[in-house]
Amino acid sequence: MLSCQQHPIGRVGRTDDIAEVIELLICTQSGFITGQNFVIDGGMTKKVIYIE
Repeated sequence: MLSCQQHPIGRVGRTDDIAEVIELLICTQSGFITGQNFVIDGGMTKKVIYIE
């Protein structure tokens, strides 16, 4: 079993997480959203520390 402690949101991602964003984008209320990048990773990108 995966440890959820490493994930900022406290759990691993599910397919429903992607589906919910898709539902948002195809609904009529999102007709004014254009040219966006949606990062659906539960905060893992924010957690990554880049060392140069």
